[in-house]
Amino acid sequence: MTAPSTGRSLADFTVELDVYSGPYEWLLALILKDELEIFEVPLRELVGLYAGSRDPEAENALDRDTDFAGSAAALILLKSRTLSPALEPEPDGDEAAATPEELAERLQEYLKIRRAAEDLRARFARAAGHYPSAHTVPPKPGRLRVSDDRVTLAARRVFARLVEPPVRHLGPITVTLQELAGMIRTGLIRGPVSYEDLTRDMDRLRSAVAFAAALSLAQEGVVRLIQPEPLGALTLEPLESGC
Repeated sequence: MTAPSTGRSLADFTVELDVYSGPYEWLLALILKDELEIFEVPLRELVGLYAGSRDPEAENALDRDTDFAGSAAALILLKSRTLSPALEPEPDGDEAAATPEELAERLQEYLKIRRAAEDLRARFARAAGHYPSAHTVPPKPGRLRVSDDRVTLAARRVFARLVEPPVRHLGPITVTLQELAGMIRTGLIRGPVSYEDLTRDMDRLRSAVAFAAALSLAQEGVVRLIQPEPLGALTLEPLESGC
């Protein structure tokens, strides 16, 4: 049998019994899953093993003893209720009247709480030396100095004229808005026309200018732009007032 360390957890407490050999926690888990009968576990020998391995001078020894005493007491009550199933629970609901199901539930809760506590302790250990973001960073000693030249340069950059965007990739503009507006007026003589059909043979630049011309004619009240759904087909319809 391996003696427990000075930590709070019982995870390193292992037992050597005739019916089981291994960590104490796994013994509890096997009992809860009904893979090991409780009446086959010698509880007196189990308590004796722990008492013989404990170190009263160890750090947090009282917490370890409390954890073991709580689980061992539940095992004793569970075994007594299992061996005497005919006993009726006391009407006042005192501790000795707990059913085997209730005791098993207590053991299961014990394992969950103990494992959660171990996980929190490990997280606290990993976060040692780190500070949460809510803490303010202490100011550095000294005085911030900014030269006048840097302030003047920053002001000039803020109030300077914005750089014109490059347009070389667009190529030379060989058509005007008025020309395409006239073409649209001519196409509307026969009735409504689709914007896709109107710009089918145009390049990207002329198509963009044609769209701007259509918006200009719509603002003047010459045409109506019809688009039943967003990003759908666009139709240009002449208005009587513009004819």
